[in-house]
Amino acid sequence: MRANIEEAPLGVLCLDSSFTKPLGHLRHPDSFRHPVRYRVLEGVDIPRLLHAPGDALRDLLLEQARQLEAEGVCAIAGSCGFMARYQAQVAEVVSVPVVLSSLTLLPWLAVVHGGLGRVGVLTADAGALKAQHFLGAGWQGSLPALEGLQDGSEFRQVILEGQRDDLDMAAMAEEVATATRRLMRKVTLDAIVLECTDLSAFVDVVRREARCPVYDIVPALDLVIRACGGSR
Repeated sequence: MRANIEEAPLGVLCLDSSFTKPLGHLRHPDSFRHPVRYRVLEGVDIPRLLHAPGDALRDLLLEQARQLEAEGVCAIAGSCGFMARYQAQVAEVVSVPVVLSSLTLLPWLAVVHGGLGRVGVLTADAGALKAQHFLGAGWQGSLPALEGLQDGSEFRQVILEGQRDDLDMAAMAEEVATATRRLMRKVTLDAIVLECTDLSAFVDVVRREARCPVYDIVPALDLVIRACGGSR
C-alpha cells in the first residue's frame, strides 16, 4: 500500500501514560514538522514493558503496527526504547521502515564513531536494560557503558511509577545532568545515545554536560521520513 505521506507519514506505537510530554518529546506533536498518528497501547504501561514483557505484548505490537501501515503511514516508531526487543518481529510483518528504539542507532554509530566502546547509553533504568534489548536492536557486541535515571526522584515518580502527571522540568533537567556526569565518569565517550524517549526533550542538557554528540529518536525519525519523501 502506498504511504499517505501528507496525512500522517509517521505512526507511533505509544505506551499507556498520561504524564506531561514536553516539546522535543516523541509524543509532543510539535516535535515534528509533519503530521503524526499516535496509537496508544491501552493497558501497556512502562512497568509492564520493562518488567513483564511477553508474547501477548509482542502480538499486540504486531497487530497495531499492521493497522498503522494499513492506515497509510510510511514509517512506524515506538514511544519507549525498551521496545527494541520487538524490533525485528515488528519490522518483519510490515513493509514500511520501523524504528521502535533509538538503540537501533548503535550499529551505525559504532562505525561512525569507531567502536561501540566509545558510545554510551543514557537509559530510563539501567538494571532493566538487558542484552536482549541490544540484540533486538541489531547489536551483537559487548554492551556499551550505561547510566540510568531510575534513582532520580522526579524521573521515578512521574515516569517509572506514574505517581503523578505533572512534570517539574527544572528538577528533571537536574537529574538528567547528574546522570550524564555519572556516565561520563565511567569511560571516555565520543557520543551518547538516549535510549529513553522521555529524555529527548533534555538533549541539550546532556550535550552541555557531555560535550560530545548526543543522539535521540526524534532526529533519527526525521531522517527516515525524509528518506520516504516526507517533510524536508
